[in-house]
Amino acid sequence: MKPSLKNIAGIECLCIEKENAKRSVVLFHGYGANMHDLFPLWEIWDQDDINWYFPNGILSLPMGYYEGRAWFSIDMEALDRAMKLGEFRDMAGSIPPEFEMTLGQQESFLKEISKNGLKLIIGGFSQGAMCASHLVMKKDLPITGLILLSGCVLAQSKYPNAARGIPFYQSHGTSDPILPLNGAKMLEEKLTGMDFKGSLHTFDGGHEIPPIVVNEVRDFISTLS
Repeated sequence: MKPSLKNIAGIECLCIEKENAKRSVVLFHGYGANMHDLFPLWEIWDQDDINWYFPNGILSLPMGYYEGRAWFSIDMEALDRAMKLGEFRDMAGSIPPEFEMTLGQQESFLKEISKNGLKLIIGGFSQGAMCASHLVMKKDLPITGLILLSGCVLAQSKYPNAARGIPFYQSHGTSDPILPLNGAKMLEEKLTGMDFKGSLHTFDGGHEIPPIVVNEVRDFISTLS
């Protein structure tokens, strides 16, 4: 199937849409990537009743030979310093200046594609996972599953206290130099403490999506209705 390019609630998006779809999967990319980055995964994870959406980050990042995108800005100096020193950079207390605006646009996007009654599975990589971990808390969104790839706790004070028993899949590399494993463990603890159903899957590697994770996500999606 050929993708279509749409603007949904002000967000540009690559889409695969089907007449018989009952669910929609939305995957938010990481910092410096764009909507094309995760798009090839749909063919590996596809099922007959799923629409696929790959939104473009709302911030433009010129990357030389291509245009990267982001969902919110990051402190590059602090990140570089932490990586050089091998320190854990705890982002739980950080609230990026664009974060509320980004979540508002993403929420409008999700509401628009769920208007036809389709259930939602949402997720993302890195920045995209951080956004998804907040969006899944929105009780007016019909979310039935959460996919978190190399994410961490961000803006902890913005999480609600109410529990949501939604299944989740979470993965993280044990040698991730950008977002160390400690942050992923904090996120797992936050979710399970709110009665989300899932656990952290670790792999030998860095800030990436290895084949074992690709296979596990495919299996996770197959368990969701």
